Amino acid sequence: MLLEEALSSGTSSGNKSTSSPPLPPSDAALALLSFLRDELPAGGISAEKRFINLFSLIVDRAFGELNRPQPPSSATANNNKSLSSSPGTVTSPGGSTYSSPASSPSSNKLASTYTTSTTTSSSSGEDQLYQHVDGGWLSLLNTPKPTGASSTSTSSLHHSQKTQSLDNDPIVKLLRAPKQINNNNNDSYSQQQQQPTLLNALSAESIHRPQIKFKFPLGGLSPFFKELIQDWKMCYLQEVEIQNSAASMAARAGAGGRGGAFGASTAATTTATTIEGMVGKENATKILYHLLLNGPNEQVELKTYFQSGGGGGGNNVLQQKNMNQLSSPRAAFITPMKQQQQQMNTPRTTSTTNANNNEPNLELTMLEYYLLIFLRFPLANQEWEVQLQDQLRRMRYGAATTAYGQRVYSHLMSSYLKCYLPHGVYHRPDGGGVGGTTTQRVDGGEGGVPLDRTAELFLRLVIEFWVEGQVSPPTFAEGIQRYRNGRSAFLSTSSSSTSSSSSSSLNPTLRDSLELTQPLKTTYVSPPSQIQIGVLNLVRHLVSDVTVRNMVKTASMSCQRRQTQEREGRVPTTTDDDDATTAKISWCLPPAMTTIQPSIFNYIRLGFTCGSIHDRRSIFHRALEAWLVWVEPWNYVMKRRAVVVTGNNNGSSSSSATHRAGEFLRNAAATVSSHRVEYYPAYVKPKPTSPSTYSSQWEAYVVANLNLYTVPLAIFLKRARELDFSSTNEYPRSLALVQRVLRVFSKQVVTVLNSVLNRRADALSASLATMHRDNLKAFCPPSSWTLADCQLDATNLLEEVFSQYQKRKNEMDIFDRIDARLNALFSGKIGSDENSLQSLLSQVRYLMHLPQDYQVLPEEPKSSRGWGSFLGLGSRKDGSSLVENLLVPERDASGRLTDKGRAQIYSGMRKCNPIDVHFVGDPLLARVKTYEIPVLVELTVQASNYLNQKLGLVSEADVAEGQTTDEDTLSKHYHEMERYQKTLFRINLRFLADSRNIIFAYVLWWLFRTIGGFFSS
Repeated sequence: MLLEEALSSGTSSGNKSTSSPPLPPSDAALALLSFLRDELPAGGISAEKRFINLFSLIVDRAFGELNRPQPPSSATANNNKSLSSSPGTVTSPGGSTYSSPASSPSSNKLASTYTTSTTTSSSSGEDQLYQHVDGGWLSLLNTPKPTGASSTSTSSLHHSQKTQSLDNDPIVKLLRAPKQINNNNNDSYSQQQQQPTLLNALSAESIHRPQIKFKFPLGGLSPFFKELIQDWKMCYLQEVEIQNSAASMAARAGAGGRGGAFGASTAATTTATTIEGMVGKENATKILYHLLLNGPNEQVELKTYFQSGGGGGGNNVLQQKNMNQLSSPRAAFITPMKQQQQQMNTPRTTSTTNANNNEPNLELTMLEYYLLIFLRFPLANQEWEVQLQDQLRRMRYGAATTAYGQRVYSHLMSSYLKCYLPHGVYHRPDGGGVGGTTTQRVDGGEGGVPLDRTAELFLRLVIEFWVEGQVSPPTFAEGIQRYRNGRSAFLSTSSSSTSSSSSSSLNPTLRDSLELTQPLKTTYVSPPSQIQIGVLNLVRHLVSDVTVRNMVKTASMSCQRRQTQEREGRVPTTTDDDDATTAKISWCLPPAMTTIQPSIFNYIRLGFTCGSIHDRRSIFHRALEAWLVWVEPWNYVMKRRAVVVTGNNNGSSSSSATHRAGEFLRNAAATVSSHRVEYYPAYVKPKPTSPSTYSSQWEAYVVANLNLYTVPLAIFLKRARELDFSSTNEYPRSLALVQRVLRVFSKQVVTVLNSVLNRRADALSASLATMHRDNLKAFCPPSSWTLADCQLDATNLLEEVFSQYQKRKNEMDIFDRIDARLNALFSGKIGSDENSLQSLLSQVRYLMHLPQDYQVLPEEPKSSRGWGSFLGLGSRKDGSSLVENLLVPERDASGRLTDKGRAQIYSGMRKCNPIDVHFVGDPLLARVKTYEIPVLVELTVQASNYLNQKLGLVSEADVAEGQTTDEDTLSKHYHEMERYQKTLFRINLRFLADSRNIIFAYVLWWLFRTIGGFFSS
């Protein structure tokens, strides 16, 4: 069977479908690896042409066929007729068609433009358009079995696949990125890793055959990234305006007899420097100009589509300007009136058909096409969502496993990150190893690893598809304008506001970051779970780069020298060998981190603002993890491991315990043997209560990421009050989340932040902060914001945490107290809750510049500890009531606020204490507690009411009055509480429904029976 037939088996292409069974994924990948290793290097132009024809089939098998809308029958007939009459049309074995224009430099050998084979959808809805509905290798749920695996060996094969690394998987070998090889090490290990991959072949074809282009429909991007299309449209219209102005300048210069060439050069320079696209979408503009390497005419269909009014966004001002400038052929487009006449003369069809007839295609090289499909795949794959729901359902039973396709995708993405965004070299402080050498990697130099054209496209596609997503936050100018409009409308209705207070309230502060981040026009759409994990892995990869450590260390040393000079009063002179002479400093972040910094800033802001705080798998918690990794790069440490040199790897693997033991022994012996050693960054996850490991060498990093520390913190402090601190089970988790965030802001970090925010920093640090603000562009917040703006949110959060803790502590009965004491005793954390709260209070004091004597809650008066108070028989009419009356507002006998109490709260003279909020109602009729058995609660309540009525302890009228439902719930509870307070004595058997009491009674019965039986024998 030919490779083309094997890859296209079982798939539909147009009206043809093959009936032969498809080749298994593992066998197909092995066959393609054999083709790339043996035939393609030695096959010449015929093998190269065969590889180009195989490319669309490989994409379809790996990702699944792309579902496109079905064209009308007439259009299909016309297309088939034109294709059959075209002399340059050839049909590939996989059903793809490509044209060969005469302008192609290799038109007699290879075609230049290809249209990938896609599936037309006739019955599927519009929500399935441009989706990989047919699945592929990356959508498989289980690991594919190779040919010849019998059903009897399924269990042993499954066990071996668990322990075997994905590096030995044929699909991974085919699709992974080529590994970085050091040419100085000519050993068997290096030779083994030099295996051809699909990415090797695609990179070679893109370099040697740049005219070979594959078409991708623009409709495949419009459902997900409408702002991307609008930005590209604006760029093209700006380019048309520039070209028209350049043509008019050239015409005037030609009429004057000089300057034709000067006009053309000026136009080229203006195009490269003036066109910026939409504000806040600089990344989309950079992607477009990456695809327009040879000028705007490189994407002819896209240019014609935008000039004719396509792309959405309504009529642009630039279109109105260009209506009177149709002298240049490049600026010609259909006017709105002419377009309306054409629509009236055109037969009406469905909207999908019209979109399909006028839909343009992007012409991409093979590598560009593959990267776009790969990074778009998590958004256009429906099977992953089904697998995710099944995985969540299995997690309840403890049998959840990640799908095979998702594991392979994550592994491939990790290899692409290492290939296109490689780490720098780690230089050991002692200058070398003992008995071995360090594995060398790509050297980033002082400025980090420079991004080549392909690496920059890969990073910007990741930013556009994954980080920025479908919804972009408003710029700070737009958010502030919306904020002022809302405050102006509110103040206009308030007659008591003065001019000074109204003018100050129109300026937002750091505390208003949550409101300024809310999307303006569209609803926030959370990215899929796989993309959230991918963004987290991307942040980990960038932050763990040793180049960041080296660059930041150098910049921090310069800042500290400048601080010492300014503190000692020494003014730097021109003879000093220091950058401080000009108050300039080199940027301390690598190019990749610099490029992605604004997008990560917006990703974290949107995740904190729009994500669900109660769902552990939501974008809120994934963005929180990414933020904590970004703001604490010092948690990455360099660790050593030995590189195993093996000449032959047959794929066999031993048990996991044996493998881990051997790896541990090799790493331990690496320092005293001839093992080759490599250093890798390892993340040491800190405990919520552990102190920060920040050191002064990271000072420049904090300054260069100033707003990534302050703005997300302000949003978190406001949303953290939504955490559940009242539940016994959720309180430790919520408190640990708050502690994880606040532990980042140690005294050293806060000192650096305040020095920059309060304009007390040295000249070099101020220069770094300026470069950071310039990098954020339109998403840079005002420079007047300080951490003290968030004092109210921080104190409100502290009150919520302390009050809920105190309330839970006061409501604990004897069993809860015994259980808490035993847990603290066996865990070795006696008094840890109080210590954690005091540590939290001290952190917030320093962070928000609160007074040192600040107390979250007023101290409770200490009452006498006698048996009467222990049994609940003590009188409340003691001296403590005088102290309480000085702290709490006035209430009536039922606990409600009086008019005087409301006036006291409004004037600020009194403050409500959450601890004073007690249960309202009858304890006998309270709702079922978590430790009670519902059936027994109902039975014991009925038995208690029956006994109380028979014994005359409670009248029947009171019981009948408590069962009425005419009044609202709150009033009903107040009446129940009043009747309960009037009752002197009654029987309450509800304690028999407490499961803890039942267990305690059973234990006592068992002990009595055991001891009694021992003595009786």
